[in-house]
Amino acid sequence: MKRITLLMAAIICLAVSLTAQNADQPLSPALWKQGVATCAHYTAHARGFGKRIEEIKSQYPQGYTLDNLNEVYSNQGRRWEKIYNEFKKEEDKSGSMEDLKELVTPQIWKLVEPEFTAFITDHPEIANAVPAQPNDGQQAEGEDNGQVDQNEADNTQGNAVQANRAKKDCVLGDCWANLPLWLGILGSLLGLCSLLIALSNRGKIKEMRRNFARELDRTNANLQEFSTDAADQMKALSIRLTGKAVRSAGVAAAVEEEPVVAELEESEQEESEVTNLFMSKPDENDDFTRVSDTFEPGNSIYVLTTFDGQHGTFEVIDKPEVHSFALMMPAENLIRACSGNAIQIPSGTRIVTDRAGEAEFTDGKWHIVVKAIIHYEG
Repeated sequence: MKRITLLMAAIICLAVSLTAQNADQPLSPALWKQGVATCAHYTAHARGFGKRIEEIKSQYPQGYTLDNLNEVYSNQGRRWEKIYNEFKKEEDKSGSMEDLKELVTPQIWKLVEPEFTAFITDHPEIANAVPAQPNDGQQAEGEDNGQVDQNEADNTQGNAVQANRAKKDCVLGDCWANLPLWLGILGSLLGLCSLLIALSNRGKIKEMRRNFARELDRTNANLQEFSTDAADQMKALSIRLTGKAVRSAGVAAAVEEEPVVAELEESEQEESEVTNLFMSKPDENDDFTRVSDTFEPGNSIYVLTTFDGQHGTFEVIDKPEVHSFALMMPAENLIRACSGNAIQIPSGTRIVTDRAGEAEFTDGKWHIVVKAIIHYEG
């Protein structure tokens, strides 16, 4: 945000400087005449009989005036005569770019401005020309051809004092006239300073972004590790609670029948309370098609843990060969028993079970009741 603010400040300062330099700065007489002629030429264009600017430039490479255009368009009759008379009365005046802009419509000025600006750039000797000042000696000689007496000497001395005062006024006037130029220079310097500050801060901003990205990755890794640990703990707790519930039910039934038999059944249950079964992919009815007491490479995809032979939890076997086999056809091997974000498109080489699924033994088959939640890594 700070960088954008600095860049905006630089652009504003540069725009102010350009405006201050060009808005009200008076044009030289020759440049003013060229500007009036350019406005007249594009006015003729707008009225349908103007020649191409390349023809005018080739004929008058050092610029042209209304009188030059009068020679070019003399055959146009009243159409050109009206434009000529309209702009001729403005030719002997003077002014700035803003005054020149007032002579034509906005549509014509859009054509005049770039052409006139290019002429100023290509002809600096005309743009920087200063009107000739009348010589004081020549004025005195033109005013007096004869008698010189003491009164004329006094008048000459008085004129000298007035001339000095006029020079001082001219100096002050020049200072005020150059005020837009100084403002433009100041605006340019401020704009350059803002750009330099923005460029110097660019490296710092990039480093801050890199540090933030590293911290974000580290935080995501910690959260993922915490989630995995929490899932493992919940799974272990579920297994313990399920085992305790099964043992409690068995003990209660045994107590009602016979204490000695209950003790024997409880001891047998403690010896074989957990059973692991290895399952193949489920069918279209969400039933596991192949169940084995041992791991079978190429067939076993899930491991199911049960305490009572009727209810159990299952998850994907955590072996690389199982993951490779399952990811070959995820639509058949995984989607019917698992859910997760975009699991139909394999995006890794390892399958992680975030939450175990649930199954129950019905009609001689293990039927999926709740799907497991998985995601891909690697």
